[in-house]
Amino acid sequence: MKTPQASKAPSIFLALPTAFGKRMRDVLRVTVATILAVCATSAAAKTHPSYLTGNYCDTLVEQFVDSGMRSLGKYVNENFNPQYRGGIRNTINFLNQRSDWLGECDAYLSDTASTRIFHDEENTKAIFAAMQALAKELQLVRDGVEFPDETGVNNPKPFIKNRFDTLAELVDQHHTRMLMKKQFQ
Repeated sequence: MKTPQASKAPSIFLALPTAFGKRMRDVLRVTVATILAVCATSAAAKTHPSYLTGNYCDTLVEQFVDSGMRSLGKYVNENFNPQYRGGIRNTINFLNQRSDWLGECDAYLSDTASTRIFHDEENTKAIFAAMQALAKELQLVRDGVEFPDETGVNNPKPFIKNRFDTLAELVDQHHTRMLMKKQFQ
Protein backbone atom coordinates (compact mmCIF):
# COMPACT_ATOMS: atom_id res chain seq x y z
CA MET A 1 0.00 0.00 0.00
CA LYS A 2 1.30 3.39 -0.92
CA THR A 3 1.47 6.19 1.60
CA PRO A 4 -0.34 9.25 0.38
CA GLN A 5 1.89 12.08 -0.66
CA ALA A 6 1.29 15.57 0.52
CA SER A 7 -0.19 17.58 -2.25
CA LYS A 8 2.23 19.90 -3.83
CA ALA A 9 0.50 23.21 -3.56
CA PRO A 10 1.65 25.75 -6.07
CA SER A 11 3.95 28.28 -4.55
CA ILE A 12 4.85 31.67 -5.83
CA PHE A 13 8.36 30.93 -4.66
CA LEU A 14 8.83 27.96 -6.98
CA ALA A 15 9.06 30.16 -10.03
CA LEU A 16 11.73 32.32 -8.45
CA PRO A 17 15.40 31.44 -8.51
CA THR A 18 16.37 29.27 -5.56
CA ALA A 19 18.43 31.87 -3.66
CA PHE A 20 15.77 34.53 -4.14
CA GLY A 21 12.95 32.12 -3.17
CA LYS A 22 14.75 31.10 0.01
CA ARG A 23 15.24 34.73 0.96
CA MET A 24 11.57 35.47 0.37
CA ARG A 25 10.54 32.48 2.50
CA ASP A 26 12.75 33.79 5.30
CA VAL A 27 11.25 37.29 4.98
CA LEU A 28 7.76 35.79 4.95
CA ARG A 29 8.49 33.73 8.09
CA VAL A 30 9.82 36.79 9.93
CA THR A 31 6.84 38.87 8.81
CA VAL A 32 4.33 36.25 9.94
CA ALA A 33 6.15 35.83 13.26
CA THR A 34 6.11 39.61 13.79
CA ILE A 35 2.41 39.85 12.97
CA LEU A 36 1.63 37.03 15.40
CA ALA A 37 3.72 38.68 18.13
CA VAL A 38 1.97 42.03 17.64
CA CYS A 39 -1.45 40.37 17.71
CA ALA A 40 -0.57 38.48 20.90
CA THR A 41 0.63 41.60 22.73
CA SER A 42 -2.31 43.74 21.60
CA ALA A 43 -4.73 41.01 22.71
CA ALA A 44 -3.05 40.89 26.13
CA ALA A 45 -3.03 44.71 26.51
CA LYS A 46 -5.86 46.19 28.55
CA THR A 47 -8.21 48.49 26.78
CA HIS A 48 -9.71 51.54 28.41
CA PRO A 49 -12.59 53.79 27.34
CA SER A 50 -11.55 56.64 25.09
CA TYR A 51 -12.75 59.33 27.54
CA LEU A 52 -10.11 58.32 30.09
CA THR A 53 -7.20 60.72 30.03
CA GLY A 54 -4.80 62.00 32.64
CA ASN A 55 -6.58 65.36 32.66
CA TYR A 56 -10.02 63.73 33.10
CA CYS A 57 -8.73 61.67 36.03
CA ASP A 58 -7.08 64.70 37.65
CA THR A 59 -10.33 66.65 37.33
CA LEU A 60 -12.32 63.76 38.78
CA VAL A 61 -9.99 63.51 41.79
CA GLU A 62 -10.11 67.28 42.37
CA GLN A 63 -13.91 67.23 42.23
CA PHE A 64 -14.09 64.36 44.73
CA VAL A 65 -11.52 65.91 47.08
CA ASP A 66 -13.12 69.36 47.00
CA SER A 67 -16.87 69.47 46.48
CA GLY A 68 -17.54 65.75 46.93
CA MET A 69 -15.94 65.53 50.36
CA ARG A 70 -17.46 68.87 51.39
CA SER A 71 -20.92 67.61 50.47
CA LEU A 72 -20.34 64.27 52.18
CA GLY A 73 -19.07 66.04 55.31
CA LYS A 74 -22.10 68.31 55.44
CA TYR A 75 -24.41 65.29 55.17
CA VAL A 76 -22.63 63.26 57.87
CA ASN A 77 -22.11 66.17 60.28
CA GLU A 78 -25.37 68.09 59.84
CA ASN A 79 -28.04 66.16 57.95
CA PHE A 80 -27.54 62.50 58.80
CA ASN A 81 -30.67 60.98 60.30
CA PRO A 82 -31.11 57.19 60.41
CA GLN A 83 -34.88 57.59 59.99
CA TYR A 84 -34.45 59.03 56.49
CA ARG A 85 -33.36 56.04 54.43
CA GLY A 86 -33.54 57.90 51.11
CA GLY A 87 -30.66 60.19 52.06
CA ILE A 88 -28.66 57.21 53.24
CA ARG A 89 -29.34 55.41 49.95
CA ASN A 90 -28.24 58.47 47.96
CA THR A 91 -25.04 58.73 49.99
CA ILE A 92 -24.26 55.03 49.48
CA ASN A 93 -24.87 55.45 45.74
CA PHE A 94 -22.61 58.52 45.71
CA LEU A 95 -19.80 56.63 47.43
CA ASN A 96 -20.16 53.58 45.19
CA GLN A 97 -20.31 55.66 42.02
CA ARG A 98 -17.26 57.72 42.94
CA SER A 99 -15.42 54.57 43.95
CA ASP A 100 -16.17 53.04 40.54
CA TRP A 101 -15.15 56.17 38.65
CA LEU A 102 -11.97 56.65 40.65
CA GLY A 103 -11.17 52.93 40.37
CA GLU A 104 -11.50 53.13 36.60
CA CYS A 105 -9.12 56.09 36.53
CA ASP A 106 -6.73 54.30 38.88
CA ALA A 107 -6.62 51.27 36.56
CA TYR A 108 -6.06 53.56 33.57
CA LEU A 109 -3.26 55.49 35.26
CA SER A 110 -1.53 52.38 36.56
CA ASP A 111 -1.63 50.82 33.08
CA THR A 112 -0.64 53.87 31.04
CA ALA A 113 1.34 56.19 33.27
CA SER A 114 2.56 53.83 36.00
CA THR A 115 1.05 56.09 38.66
CA ARG A 116 -1.90 55.77 41.01
CA ILE A 117 -4.91 58.00 41.44
CA PHE A 118 -4.11 58.87 45.07
CA HIS A 119 -0.32 59.32 45.05
CA ASP A 120 0.74 55.70 45.58
CA GLU A 121 -0.70 52.20 45.93
CA GLU A 122 -0.87 52.28 49.73
CA ASN A 123 -2.82 55.55 49.91
CA THR A 124 -5.05 54.57 47.01
CA LYS A 125 -6.01 51.28 48.66
CA ALA A 126 -6.56 53.01 52.00
CA ILE A 127 -8.89 55.64 50.52
CA PHE A 128 -10.88 53.04 48.58
CA ALA A 129 -11.14 50.88 51.72
CA ALA A 130 -12.36 53.86 53.75
CA MET A 131 -14.99 54.67 51.10
CA GLN A 132 -16.20 51.06 51.13
CA ALA A 133 -16.23 50.96 54.94
CA LEU A 134 -18.36 54.12 55.12
CA ALA A 135 -20.76 52.80 52.46
CA LYS A 136 -21.01 49.46 54.30
CA GLU A 137 -21.72 51.16 57.63
CA LEU A 138 -24.40 53.32 56.01
CA GLN A 139 -25.95 50.22 54.44
CA LEU A 140 -26.12 48.58 57.87
CA VAL A 141 -27.96 51.63 59.20
CA ARG A 142 -30.28 51.54 56.19
CA ASP A 143 -30.95 47.84 56.79
CA GLY A 144 -32.04 48.62 60.34
CA VAL A 145 -29.06 47.36 62.31
CA GLU A 146 -28.99 49.10 65.65
CA PHE A 147 -25.94 50.87 67.04
CA PRO A 148 -26.61 51.31 70.77
CA ASP A 149 -24.69 53.97 72.66
CA GLU A 150 -23.73 53.85 76.37
CA THR A 151 -27.33 54.35 77.41
CA GLY A 152 -28.61 51.61 75.08
CA VAL A 153 -30.31 54.02 72.67
CA ASN A 154 -29.86 53.38 68.94
CA ASN A 155 -27.37 56.03 67.83
CA PRO A 156 -25.41 55.21 64.68
CA LYS A 157 -24.16 58.79 64.20
CA PRO A 158 -20.84 58.33 66.12
CA PHE A 159 -20.06 55.18 64.12
CA ILE A 160 -20.82 56.88 60.80
CA LYS A 161 -18.88 59.97 61.85
CA ASN A 162 -15.87 57.81 62.79
CA ARG A 163 -15.88 56.17 59.34
CA PHE A 164 -16.23 59.54 57.65
CA ASP A 165 -13.41 61.05 59.72
CA THR A 166 -11.10 58.21 58.64
CA LEU A 167 -11.93 58.86 54.99
CA ALA A 168 -11.63 62.63 55.43
CA GLU A 169 -8.20 62.31 57.05
CA LEU A 170 -6.88 60.15 54.20
CA VAL A 171 -8.32 62.43 51.53
CA ASP A 172 -6.92 65.48 53.34
CA GLN A 173 -3.44 63.93 53.29
CA HIS A 174 -3.80 63.41 49.54
CA HIS A 175 -5.08 66.97 49.11
CA THR A 176 -2.06 68.32 50.97
CA ARG A 177 0.24 66.35 48.63
CA MET A 178 -1.61 67.74 45.61
CA LEU A 179 -1.18 71.31 46.87
CA MET A 180 2.51 70.78 47.60
CA LYS A 181 3.01 69.29 44.14
CA LYS A 182 1.31 72.29 42.50
CA GLN A 183 3.37 74.70 44.62
CA PHE A 184 6.66 73.28 43.39
CA GLN A 185 5.75 73.00 39.70
